[in-house]
Amino acid sequence: MTAACRTPPVPSEVEEAIVLEQDLGRAGGSLFFPAEVEAYRLRLIELKAGFEVERAKFAWFRDYGPIQASFRRLLEEGGGILERVASAKNSRSDTFKTAARELEERVARLKAITGFFNENEAIRPYVTQAEIKLAEARLQGEKENYPEALKSAAEGMSFVEKAREAAGVVLARYLDPDELARWRRQAEDTVAATQAGGKVAFVVNKIERTLTVYRRGKAVASFGIGLGRFGLSDKLFSGDEATPEGQYRVVQKFPNSTFYKALLINYPNDLDRQEFAAAKRRGAVPEGATIGGAIEIHGGGRDNLTMGCVGLENGDMDEVFRWAEIGTPVTIVGALTVEGTILEDLRKFGKNG
Repeated sequence: MTAACRTPPVPSEVEEAIVLEQDLGRAGGSLFFPAEVEAYRLRLIELKAGFEVERAKFAWFRDYGPIQASFRRLLEEGGGILERVASAKNSRSDTFKTAARELEERVARLKAITGFFNENEAIRPYVTQAEIKLAEARLQGEKENYPEALKSAAEGMSFVEKAREAAGVVLARYLDPDELARWRRQAEDTVAATQAGGKVAFVVNKIERTLTVYRRGKAVASFGIGLGRFGLSDKLFSGDEATPEGQYRVVQKFPNSTFYKALLINYPNDLDRQEFAAAKRRGAVPEGATIGGAIEIHGGGRDNLTMGCVGLENGDMDEVFRWAEIGTPVTIVGALTVEGTILEDLRKFGKNG
């Protein structure tokens, strides 16, 4: 057989172009450059049709040269797309990892902040949604579907911001300079009164969850405490499960009580009654609700939710009970400072995430 009668070999570029289309699919090319990948696919279909036309000719009439050249150009274009996909994937992978890490850190910080108090019914759903979006983002990231992963991360961030705003509403008064100044004055007056005669006073700090014992103007002991279900709120009426704020005194000592040992304070005082009456006039008190009472500092553990009392571990309650006398001042404040507390975290959280 002469050379002119031989069947021309099928150009290898045809199969290479088909494999390259598959590589683009596996690489997720349509996620990054959908128009370019679609153009490649359509051009491949066109060239394959042209190749089949040429292959259908009698062997000695076949000329694969022109179609082979077209396939080579297509391979160059496809190879360029594949390189761009790899580059974009690396870039978006880095972007996603940064976004996922930031979301994870913000969710953790938010949980640490809100986990410190119980008034989080309006906050918890947003935190939960943020965690769900973080899980979705990670799943898409494992599949290298970075557009969807970044979308889920962004949605997670929006839920984090909503949770932060809700937490800010709960703790707004704790960030109020006037409120902080009022609490500081109350605590300072209480501590100053211990300067003479070696008297003792207790200062309860809600945000720091501490009961500090002062004598002769100095802190001599400090204990961790637990609060009611809505302990960060100022008590207004019976059943609100809030812990009162103000300047009180011990009016009775119970060496044996339902909660180990207890110190009864004189809530409600005159100021509490005035605030209750004002709240009732403006409709902030449920119909039939009373001002309540029986607020104690007691044992039983600080992890037990109280109905508005201040709870301590039994060993700590033993010491506080020994310090206390009838008439011992007890001042309960929301906070004395923002610095070094969860309030600082919340303020920073709002400013820079």
